[in-house]
Amino acid sequence: MRKLKNISFSYNSFDKNKWSTPKGITSSFESFGINVFEFICQKNEKFRFPSKSFIEKNLIDAHLIFHSGYSRDLEIKIQDFKNQNPKVLLIIELGDEPQTRNCNFLKASLADICLTPDADCAEYWNKKGINCKWWTHWADTSIFYDLKKKRKTFMGTTMGKRKYSFFLKMLLGKNFINKFCIGEENTYFYNSLKIGFQYSKFEEITRRIFEASACGCCVITNRIPESKKLSSIFVHNESIIYFDNIFSLLIEILKIIFNPKKVKMISNNANFIVMKNHTQLSRVNQLIGFIESDRKFIS
Repeated sequence: MRKLKNISFSYNSFDKNKWSTPKGITSSFESFGINVFEFICQKNEKFRFPSKSFIEKNLIDAHLIFHSGYSRDLEIKIQDFKNQNPKVLLIIELGDEPQTRNCNFLKASLADICLTPDADCAEYWNKKGINCKWWTHWADTSIFYDLKKKRKTFMGTTMGKRKYSFFLKMLLGKNFINKFCIGEENTYFYNSLKIGFQYSKFEEITRRIFEASACGCCVITNRIPESKKLSSIFVHNESIIYFDNIFSLLIEILKIIFNPKKVKMISNNANFIVMKNHTQLSRVNQLIGFIESDRKFIS
């Protein structure tokens, strides 16, 4: 069996010329010396796949799919692809589980390897005999990084109108900003904050935790079940702050206000953790390990 060399990658993108999560994954594969052939589906287009002749001509070892939500057209194309290319390892990223899990049964069943950001979902799929890996979120360092500038805003978030956003605005006024950001706007916004707030609506690990930490924020977020494994990455009062309800949130905010050294320590620790183990390069290196150990193709 030869070393992994060539992969193809199907994903959707609103603008193929701008940064996106899949583009970060592509560049990371290339940094490991692996050739990536992209098949990009833009808005309102159907998913694109490499042909059998393309697979054979370019010696494609594995095909990666990023898709969140339900698409019967995609399911049919995946089945056709597997029938035509049985030796190509098929890897499917399942989107923002657990909230999308009900859309994923056929995709997960068809994949040689499926990837989920949710540890409970990984256990769920594996109990059904499906080869699923816990592949949680990360920060793409081409977008999210610490600019080492003075932070003027006490607390902020990019989560939109979720639970606690109104409470925080009433409590902190202009010292709390809730702003929608695209691409590099996130970097400048997070770098203006001392505290990055996040609320997990579905008891899921959210990518904003990693992204805000990469930008040097101290993150405060609601506590989610231990089975999600977030606490195995970020430890309370060491690299993150967890709260349980509106009262504990208020108490944690008061602690933060009166202990700025704690804020700095937590933000530094979280930034180190993310930059060392939870970047796009870390995830692709992990994925290469999955492929090398599980692939079925033969040279």
